[in-house]
Amino acid sequence: MREEAERLLQIQDDFERFRAATRLLVDLDDLILEISRIRNESASRMQIISVAPPVRSDDALPDDARAVLDCIRRTGTQRFRRRDVFRRLARRFKTVAAMVPALDLLEAAGYIRKVEPNTEPGQPGRRRSPEYEVRL
Repeated sequence: MREEAERLLQIQDDFERFRAATRLLVDLDDLILEISRIRNESASRMQIISVAPPVRSDDALPDDARAVLDCIRRTGTQRFRRRDVFRRLARRFKTVAAMVPALDLLEAAGYIRKVEPNTEPGQPGRRRSPEYEVRL
């Protein structure tokens, strides 16, 4: 690069020097674009490899947890309340307390995440059913 710049300074004709400098800048722009493309492709591949979630097997889950997971997948929602899942699976679970261990297991396995309620104290009525975020 320095040799090219020194060669440009040795050209006496201003018009010829301008043309040579312009050609050199175009070549440098092409080189910079190619280097940037290669860099972006490499960065993209590194993110895909490092961010890929671990492979989870639904077969390793107990039947109750698998039933809850299937229910969540069927609804296709990104957030749900414990009450909604219980209503859909009321024939399987006789009480909400019987379903809670399955939800806890799914949360520990990383399938769902409990969302903290943003309620203010002193609101009338019962507390809302816990809400979960789907992380499939």
